[in-house]
Amino acid sequence: MEGELEALCASVDDVFARPASRENLRAMMRGLLAEVPRKNLWQLAEFAGQPNPDRLQGFLAKAAWDADELRDRVRDYAVAALTAPDAVLIADETGDIKKGT
Repeated sequence: MEGELEALCASVDDVFARPASRENLRAMMRGLLAEVPRKNLWQLAEFAGQPNPDRLQGFLAKAAWDADELRDRVRDYAVAALTAPDAVLIADETGDIKKGT
């Protein structure tokens, strides 16, 4: 799966202005696909070997990228993958139970 993930990330590298953003994208994707207990920035940063989530938070909050272009390319990737005769799409909108009202 690592090769497929790298190919996907490489296909969108030019959407990100800085090499650090490309590295953060890969770290986040690896963490999201890993078997970590929770998919929050602390857990993703820890999985990536970072001491805290500051780098990933900065990536999400401040990094420059063309969100529309990224969305379009990921959509095209998914559509191409679903053209296989044995392709299956599973939409799962489960999440963590939130506290409070």
